Amino acid sequence: MSRQPTRETDWYEILQSALERGDRVALQRLMRLVNSFLARWNAYDFQDEWDDLIQEVLVAVAVALREGRIEAHRATVGYIRSTARFKFIDRLKQQLRWRENERLPWDEMLDEDEAKLVQDTGSLDLQRDLDEALKRLPEKQRQVVMGVHVYGKSYEQVVNETGIPLGSLKRHLRQGLLRLRANLSTSLGNG
Repeated sequence: MSRQPTRETDWYEILQSALERGDRVALQRLMRLVNSFLARWNAYDFQDEWDDLIQEVLVAVAVALREGRIEAHRATVGYIRSTARFKFIDRLKQQLRWRENERLPWDEMLDEDEAKLVQDTGSLDLQRDLDEALKRLPEKQRQVVMGVHVYGKSYEQVVNETGIPLGSLKRHLRQGLLRLRANLSTSLGNG
C-alpha cells in the first residue's frame, strides 16, 4: 500500500470559492483559519468579539482579493494571518483607548448626599479635607492622582514626568483614588 503525498491547502482557491461562488464550506474553512490564529495568539480576553473580528478580517481579505493585492497564491494564508493580526491589534488599541477614557465609579467622588453636605459645610472645609486626604496618600499614588485628576494631565504626560510605567500608573491611580475616597468618606462622615 503506497501513501499518496498530501497536497498543501490552496487557500487562494478556497478564498476565491467562498467569495465568487458563495461556497459555504470554503467560508467556514476560512473562518476556522482565522479562529485558529486568534487561539494561537491567546486572544481569549476578546473571545466574545471573535465573530466580529473574523468578519472584519474576511471582508478586508475579500477587498484585497478583488483589488488584486493578493497576487501569489502561496501568499494567501500569510496575507490572511497578517490581516487578522492587524485587526486584532486594532481591537487591543481600541479597548485600551476606551479603558483610558472610561469613567470609573470612583471618578465621581461625591454623590448627591455628599454634595449636599459639602454645600452645607462650605467649600473651604472640603478643600482642607481634600488636601489632608491627598497628603496621606503614598508618594506615587499622590503624584499620579494629582497629575491626572488635579492638573488634568494625560496618562502619557504623567508617565513622562514621573517615569512610572503606564500599567503601574493605572494601578497607582486606581489604588490612590480608592484610598482617597475612603479618606474623604471618613472626613465627610465625621465632619
